Amino acid sequence: MDKIKEKLEKLRIESETHHGRAEKAELEVKELKAEVAKRETEVQSLNNKVTLLQENLDRTEKRVEEVKLKKSEGDKEESQSEALQRKVQMLEQNLEDKDRSWKEATEKARGLELTAEQAERKSKQLDAEKSDLEKRLEEMSQKYNVVKQELDSTLKGLEDL
Repeated sequence: MDKIKEKLEKLRIESETHHGRAEKAELEVKELKAEVAKRETEVQSLNNKVTLLQENLDRTEKRVEEVKLKKSEGDKEESQSEALQRKVQMLEQNLEDKDRSWKEATEKARGLELTAEQAERKSKQLDAEKSDLEKRLEEMSQKYNVVKQELDSTLKGLEDL
């Protein structure tokens, strides 16, 4: 009878352990889903920034072309020409900066997409592990109930003696 009690206690402890692991896995899944949502928001934000930078780049390129066209007309005074050259250089530098920012944003977006994919894979893995743990918990609960019924009937049999 002591062995049965020990076995029941062992099964109860094992059941509680599995239940704790299942809760922990659920919490991890929840956190990972929140992380994925956050990363997706960041990716969307970066995509919006990329779009804005691209539009800004297009406008800047048009302005550079306009400045170059005006420069080529040739009927400007020396001081006007120098001012326009400085403006062109400034716009070209601005264009390079925007292009660099756009490339960095694109790389960061790619990195975030990869991270989001990895988090999603981890989430699926944890979901599968959770399902397995839930199945084991159900099996353990059934075994526990069977052993409990056997113990109850044994105890009742002993009481009848």
